[in-house]
Amino acid sequence: EPSVDLLEAFTEHWKGITGYYLEATDESIPARQTDIPWRLKQMLDILVYEEKQQPVGEAGPCLEYLLQHKVLETLGTLGKAEVGV
Repeated sequence: EPSVDLLEAFTEHWKGITGYYLEATDESIPARQTDIPWRLKQMLDILVYEEKQQPVGEAGPCLEYLLQHKVLETLGTLGKAEVGV
């Protein structure tokens, strides 16, 4: 059993990503040169780990958070804004 609360870690990474965009003063720095890719990888790793721990067909708390807070939609919006689509 991990000593880290997965949902807490997951939400902290998400807050780090959204916080960057809320506070970004130098938008000339592409996201790939920030800690955003690392945070996204951590979030993915947490989701994969959580999925392996859950009974088949049940969503874990991190997946529920991802869906309820429209994480993927928000990432899409932020990505489009960055590349100017």
